[in-house]
Amino acid sequence: MREPQSDTPGLILRQNANAGRVAFLPADLDRRFARDNLPDHGNLLANLFRWVARDNIPLRVEGPGLIDCHLYRQTDHLILHIINLTNAGTWRAPVEELISIGPFRVQVALPKDIRARNVRLLVSGVKPRLSTKEGWANFEIKSILDHEVAVLS
Repeated sequence: MREPQSDTPGLILRQNANAGRVAFLPADLDRRFARDNLPDHGNLLANLFRWVARDNIPLRVEGPGLIDCHLYRQTDHLILHIINLTNAGTWRAPVEELISIGPFRVQVALPKDIRARNVRLLVSGVKPRLSTKEGWANFEIKSILDHEVAVLS
């Protein structure tokens, strides 16, 4: 920071009596992360989301590379769409080369009325081994070139 000493708070956290949590970040870290891809900014934002949500996030994906994840629910199954954003010109369009990334360890929180017995990867055509433990479905995706769609049913 340019100012070595300041009275301006960099982060304000509040927790009210009804268990609600609020994080106010006066800086524009989200815009800066989107523009400059500074890993510390991304980590801080992710940790703030986890704190506000009390770590109650129904999806965990661990592995190398930059990905975008979308988890959807249909009547009797869950659909996870993972998009590979990793490329030599990340943050610049257009994508000139696809770089395969992985493996990924995926954990999905199962709603009470969905019993996941299998998982299918629609893009690669692979049927990975699925295990369930304490309300979570666990499986691995070996690699993703452009995107993958996992269907848990």
